[in-house]
Amino acid sequence: MKKKPNHFFHLLGILFIVFIGLYIASKSGYYESSLNDKVVLTDKQIAKFEEDVINGEVLDLNSYILEERKDYANKFTMAGDKFTELVEEFINNGLKGAYKVIKALFL
Repeated sequence: MKKKPNHFFHLLGILFIVFIGLYIASKSGYYESSLNDKVVLTDKQIAKFEEDVINGEVLDLNSYILEERKDYANKFTMAGDKFTELVEEFINNGLKGAYKVIKALFL
């Protein structure tokens, strides 16, 4: 006799996998890295800057920064980040509570 598949646990497993993926993306610093890339000048832009300094031209930082990357953050990724923060806080508080219970029982 086969058991009927429990859809709740399937959904819970999928949500856990999504959580792990979003958590890793958040903690790996992808967004901070993309922000950092915006301020880094390429070798070509540095050479152009040095040439302008030697020629005594008026310097404007915005003329040397290239905007090549597009920020793909949207309300879904922000919601995913908020969700991972809430789950992380829930798990941390749960582990702290479990530790207090174990500590009270055995120490």
